[in-house]
Amino acid sequence: MRQRPARKLVRLVLLLRAAWLVPVTLMALAYAVYSVFTLGHLMRYPAASALLEIFEAFFGVGLGAAFLFFVGRMWRKTWDLLLDRIYPEPSAVVWQAGWIALAVVLPFMVIWPKVKDLLRYAGEGANKGALAQLRLAAEEYKNARGFYPANLADLEAAGLVRKLPVLWDKRGAGFPHGPASGVSDGAEARDTGGWAYSAAGGGTPVIFIDCTHKDSRGNPWSSY
Repeated sequence: MRQRPARKLVRLVLLLRAAWLVPVTLMALAYAVYSVFTLGHLMRYPAASALLEIFEAFFGVGLGAAFLFFVGRMWRKTWDLLLDRIYPEPSAVVWQAGWIALAVVLPFMVIWPKVKDLLRYAGEGANKGALAQLRLAAEEYKNARGFYPANLADLEAAGLVRKLPVLWDKRGAGFPHGPASGVSDGAEARDTGGWAYSAAGGGTPVIFIDCTHKDSRGNPWSSY
């Protein structure tokens, strides 16, 4: 049986271990949440060209689960070290220093790009949710009055929306426009960055996001 090492060595190993294991655990949780959120976003807003992205999202969920399993095993080993159920190897200090270096490099290689994508997905979901809200409010207006509103401001005046939703209101999402809630008339996209509304002909009005840039699915915003 291997002799018990000095208590100072055990404490040093535990300290170094916590120095990398805590941030790596947070990264694992962040990556797992991101992967699940991405998969949910793709399932909620599917596109014909998104099959590969859906596969990648499922792969990301599996990778996130494996990442969490790994850190769980590491925490269990740390607990065993703390209770003297196992003893650190003589080279444990060197190994822990290497893990610390990896914990510093890993966020820049993996996590930060995912955070930017997460911000973009959240912003895109907010834009599309606001569009659905306005279309639903227009239908409620028609059901109550027998005709559609002449403009989007009528929805606000009728109390069906508290105020017109603000588009592109997500910092760090890399959107092509700044926050905007203005409304332009006409059924043709002019890339104003605001809302577009056309009630010509007395039929169902056309409500869309007046932006010709493409979202993360590769579709122009005005096509939704």
